[in-house]
Amino acid sequence: MMKKILTYILFSSVLLLGGCKDFLDLPPKNQRAVTTLNDVKSALAGYLDAFVRTNTKPIIGPSPIITEAQNMMFEAYSDNFDFAGNMSQYINAKNIHAQEKFYANKLLFNDTETTDYIWNNYYAAIGFLNALIDQCDNLKDADPSELKRVKGEMLVHRAFYIFKLQQYFVPMDKEELGIPLYLHTGQEEIDIVMDRKKSSEIYRVVTGDLKAALEYYQSEGPNDGFNRFFNARFIQNLLAQVYWFKAESSAKESTDYEQAKVYAEAATKDVDALIPNTLVAFQNVQRNLNPDYPAVYQQSVSFGMLMPIYGSNLDYIGYSPNSLKVPADFFSLFDDTDIRKAAYFTGSVMSSTWPDGMVNGQKHIRIHLFTPEEAYLILTESQYRLGQQDQALATLNKFKGFRGAKAKAGLNGTELLQEIVNERRKEFFCDTDKRWLDLKRYNIGNIERKLRFFNKEYTVKVEAGDYHYALPIPLTELQENPAMVPNMGWNPIVF
Repeated sequence: MMKKILTYILFSSVLLLGGCKDFLDLPPKNQRAVTTLNDVKSALAGYLDAFVRTNTKPIIGPSPIITEAQNMMFEAYSDNFDFAGNMSQYINAKNIHAQEKFYANKLLFNDTETTDYIWNNYYAAIGFLNALIDQCDNLKDADPSELKRVKGEMLVHRAFYIFKLQQYFVPMDKEELGIPLYLHTGQEEIDIVMDRKKSSEIYRVVTGDLKAALEYYQSEGPNDGFNRFFNARFIQNLLAQVYWFKAESSAKESTDYEQAKVYAEAATKDVDALIPNTLVAFQNVQRNLNPDYPAVYQQSVSFGMLMPIYGSNLDYIGYSPNSLKVPADFFSLFDDTDIRKAAYFTGSVMSSTWPDGMVNGQKHIRIHLFTPEEAYLILTESQYRLGQQDQALATLNKFKGFRGAKAKAGLNGTELLQEIVNERRKEFFCDTDKRWLDLKRYNIGNIERKLRFFNKEYTVKVEAGDYHYALPIPLTELQENPAMVPNMGWNPIVF
């Protein structure tokens, strides 16, 4: 039986329990009474603080919201690097940043530690937010405007975590294999079964929560000193992402691209002057030096955590990995005038100053959520999918102009769609999970690797749309949750 949610919340780190049910059915530990709106805000502030200060970890959930290990795993599971050509740099006595097992797990699609972390921490955050959202509904004497601002903030965060779990762990073509989800109301429920929901049901929850938050924002506006995700542009940006991704899934509806277009247009309104169009401005955004740039920024606490995949900041004194190669077909996509080419590469190899332009690049993970660039490219594709090809090409060329890339002419049909996909690949190089999600969504992820680890040859072949594009459900979840259906195909490698 699901325990009744009392007026308590977690104020310490959640233990990694047996399954998502343990997070969604949130029992009180190290308790503090939550009886007023200020209590809810105080609890939420301990989570939101990590979105304000880079040296702070939240009281619950991942830190940062997309971790270094997560970023590197999705890059390793993608096609932007020539990993076979870089092996001598990765497995190298001068590489002090990672051991051979790290690369074996990442490059052979065997990183269960990271997938387990995502599952556990994202569900823990959802459970935490569920409990506080429930409590908001019981605060009858609270200021109604501030209550909407606080609840709206939490609805957007919860929607983000649910959406990401759906993107990561659910096959694109299996309607019945959505993620498990229970949004309790604080009332006692009996015999709750944590089975996999239909994907369409999950998307209804996500879009419903975001639209409710948007209504709260439009009626009340933000508390600028408190809110982080509760922002009309950010909410509409996330709605555009959700409808865009959903439109190619088993849950697709005929109106998805129209909805994606509406919200992408709203998210890009009056942003052109804020999008960087020079190399220095582009790099300054990466360092969070432009306070007007309309996105939520997070930076990892630990210096240099991305070096194992993206290159050592100590390459100038001979440490590996350095001068990392990318596939020739990817490099050839960049015009010489493209500011991204100068930001990413030295010659044809990865620049040691990526991503920030600083000598001996710092290699923090730098996350920008809800960027106008992402909304622009969603708008472009939505126009294309709605048969507005001339508008799509015009929007695409406008976007290319921000980056100094050459405009295209005469593109239509599949050529235009391919150019949109290529533009996304250039724009989101090394950006969290985006290329892996594109390989999944566009059904284009064919990868074959023959690599040697621990004096043994390994071959991994990933075909477009196969099981590699729905991450493995953690073993603890399968053991503790009899209703859970696994993602088939995964067989962990023991080195």
